[in-house]
Amino acid sequence: MIRLMVVDDHLSTLNQTIDLLNQGEPFKVVAKAETSHEAWQTASQILPDIILLDLHLPGLYDTAGLLKRFSNLKRTKVVIHASHGKAAEVQDLLEAGASGYVLKEDSPALLKMALLMVSKGSRAVISPSLPRYITRLTLQERTLLRYLVLKGRLAKAAERLGISDQEVQDLVQHLAEKLELESSDKLLRWAKKHGF
Repeated sequence: MIRLMVVDDHLSTLNQTIDLLNQGEPFKVVAKAETSHEAWQTASQILPDIILLDLHLPGLYDTAGLLKRFSNLKRTKVVIHASHGKAAEVQDLLEAGASGYVLKEDSPALLKMALLMVSKGSRAVISPSLPRYITRLTLQERTLLRYLVLKGRLAKAAERLGISDQEVQDLVQHLAEKLELESSDKLLRWAKKHGF
């Protein structure tokens, strides 16, 4: 039996998700929470196998802060359950400790499959609705994309990243090719669209 905790601040979504996950083996919802503080207190007491965590919660902690706290619960894994998935956010949260990132629009079968994969030790399990390249951007590439979005900051990107101006230009070109975009202008539009 995989013991789940569901965290969502929208009561109807919370109850609907619990009803869905309590239908049949191998899942059992053993706890729920509606705020980040309640989520931490409950999880630290009952130590669920997996926490299905809504992305933006009211309360004391932001999502990254909650992931840091949950990382202290040795056997507990976290799957983000979000309404949307921006490339920058998905990768940042996976690196912050989430084992998966699924969308609320995913079918019940996909949600259950993701939870099952995480329970068996898979990492970086993401919704099939999200582009595969999301988990292939390095920290340096994501940092550069953030500089691209901040107008006038690309000149400082080389200094902040500890690389030369030419290396920055090469990295921009590499990123455009990696993401199958024809130019740095299209890369900039892509970066803005995906939350960088």
